[in-house]
Amino acid sequence: MSRRVQTWLAIAVVCITPATAAAAIPNAQTNDPLQRAVLLSLGSVYRVETTVSVTALRTGTGTTYPLGPIHNVTELGTAFAVAPSGVLVTDAHVAAPFGAALAVAAAPLALARVGKFGAEPAYEKWVNDNNVLPVGVRVVGVRVWRARLAATGATEPVGAHVIPGSVETRLDIALLQLSTGNVPALLLNEGETVGTPAAAIGYGVGTATTLGLPETLVPGVKIGTIGPTGVAKKVAHGQQLTLISAPISRGDSGAPVIDAEASVHGVVRFKTPTGGAMEQSQNIFALLQHLHITNASGTTFTMFERGMDNLWSGHYAAAAAAFADVARLDPTHPLATTLEHRSAVLAHAKHPASHPRWWRPLFIGIAALAILGLLFGVRRLRALRQGRPGGGPDGFPSTQ
Repeated sequence: MSRRVQTWLAIAVVCITPATAAAAIPNAQTNDPLQRAVLLSLGSVYRVETTVSVTALRTGTGTTYPLGPIHNVTELGTAFAVAPSGVLVTDAHVAAPFGAALAVAAAPLALARVGKFGAEPAYEKWVNDNNVLPVGVRVVGVRVWRARLAATGATEPVGAHVIPGSVETRLDIALLQLSTGNVPALLLNEGETVGTPAAAIGYGVGTATTLGLPETLVPGVKIGTIGPTGVAKKVAHGQQLTLISAPISRGDSGAPVIDAEASVHGVVRFKTPTGGAMEQSQNIFALLQHLHITNASGTTFTMFERGMDNLWSGHYAAAAAAFADVARLDPTHPLATTLEHRSAVLAHAKHPASHPRWWRPLFIGIAALAILGLLFGVRRLRALRQGRPGGGPDGFPSTQ
């Protein structure tokens, strides 16, 4: 069997690995506070794909495994907006892949050339046990797509580039700049509280990242709670990281971890046996300050939030107007146009709450008088036919 055929077989094994299940995008009229926060945050989430050329993998002992003619590896990740000018936060290993994460992604291509095949856990174990690192890394390109509500229809990627000086490999965070503005952005939380319900919104697919990635632009919603903050000894160079119990998987790297106020507590870095680990929002804020970038939600987010508040409170006409304004400012917003139509339909079907219901008792009163009049008329007609024009028992007026 040729090396090329072996390589493609390895890719096929990777691509048919089952993906981790994730919750669907919530219904727009949900009463759950965390699900409502997910809806508010959806317009700020992006799918990121970074394609990297890797020459070879090298073990800690110096053994080299060339990738050969198929040497491009694509890292899948997530990003989210933190400034209305189009500044996104993601992981450094997503925006500029490096280290063990990239080695795991490239392992199927390298090991297939020597007749070794497996699944993602086997590749991860091989990389970790042998201190494997990539060699000859060169970023070919970064592509960014905005999150969508449905998987149908083609969508072109949004122009984006890595902001110079923003790649922090130690903290594993980086910033991207979109080519578009008027982006709804998420506010960063000032601290983490153990036990806070939280959701990670990302593109975790549960497979090693290489050729043949799932193409959906609908992110998954991973629900859990914020755990303790501690030192990660085996990974992250002994840094302080915060745990989250949500079922994180590969591709969720760079996802925002939000609370019921749609406030970001951190950015997902990697999965753990009990969920995942995130970099705290304070470190994101420090990077933004260093680059003179202001964390703000922006006009589009505020208008969309107002529309959702009106929708949830039953003020459908006001909701439709707010969503229409969002759609004009932000034509690719994943929810604005759909919710504008839905709110307009609800507003048309609903009787205005300000109109008094006085017409109902009036109608009933008029109907009752009409019935009484009809009965009186029938009685008089019968009396006339029998020759008793009066009101007494014998047809004459009553007398004493």
